[in-house]
Amino acid sequence: MKKSITRALALLALLAPIGAWSQLSSSPIPNFTATALTGEKVSAAQLIGKPTILIVTPSTDAAKDTRLWAEALRKNVEQSEVRIRDVLAIDLPFFMSEQDAIGRAKEKIPARYHDLTWILSESNLESALNIPRDSAKAFVFVLDKQGKVIARVEGGPNDAKLSEVEKAVRSTK
Repeated sequence: MKKSITRALALLALLAPIGAWSQLSSSPIPNFTATALTGEKVSAAQLIGKPTILIVTPSTDAAKDTRLWAEALRKNVEQSEVRIRDVLAIDLPFFMSEQDAIGRAKEKIPARYHDLTWILSESNLESALNIPRDSAKAFVFVLDKQGKVIARVEGGPNDAKLSEVEKAVRSTK
């Protein structure tokens, strides 16, 4: 009997939507350092104190999802209540410096968002948040004021995913 209950719970965990993982998780965002497109060094500590929506872009293939998320969030989420940050999680090839990556990103991202867009050249954030390296999907996380993950969605925005993010932001009030 005990084995069948354990198996049933394991099966439910596998079948649960990805958002369920995030709501069961109350892990703080792992420590990381990154560089904003302005050149400023930033860290996980800067995500504490105010609810945050973190868009992680693990590959160039995920850039379209990221752009769609940024547009949808700016239209549907009250930005005075939550900060929105984009983390470009890249694995720099040996021949490319961080400055080269920043230069290329600046060509694509409007200047008004340079301080909100961070280049991350280490992989501990991806590992800790269970983001597959080089995923073609963007990952969106909602963090509470303490920097704990309270929601997670992946892929491009749609009504259900946007609703889940909005609900998580409202829960931080």
